[in-house]
Amino acid sequence: MATRPSRQHLVLVARHLKTQLGKDAFLTVPRMAITDRLREVAESEGTRIKSQLAADLEQVLLEQGVRCYPSLRETTTGDTVRLFHAGSLLGSLVDLLIYPSKDTDKELGNMLKKIKGQWSWSTPTGPAEAVSVEAPSVS
Repeated sequence: MATRPSRQHLVLVARHLKTQLGKDAFLTVPRMAITDRLREVAESEGTRIKSQLAADLEQVLLEQGVRCYPSLRETTTGDTVRLFHAGSLLGSLVDLLIYPSKDTDKELGNMLKKIKGQWSWSTPTGPAEAVSVEAPSVS
């Protein structure tokens, strides 16, 4: 029977994943790659990421400033997860989508406008006001 990985093992895995994520907005990873990394650092080939271990690993990831979607608890061996920085624009978008609420509909709508390029970022003033933002006409 495999021994349960220690908190230090989880920290090592979380730090490794954070390093892989680097400054990128997100990192898509097969869940099995996370399991394999945990097995490697814990030196336990039989280790499996079940519900409680998944929750513990997600907590340690969050402590490192990294979130995971879908949750490790909601996924299984053949699934893929996406890692991203906690508190980032992507994190906000994920929250708006997975925790729907009438209270956040306007915020989601504004974010979608930004993504579609229809956002009015600011009213130009000073020299920027004189610059035309219209596309040139094609004859």
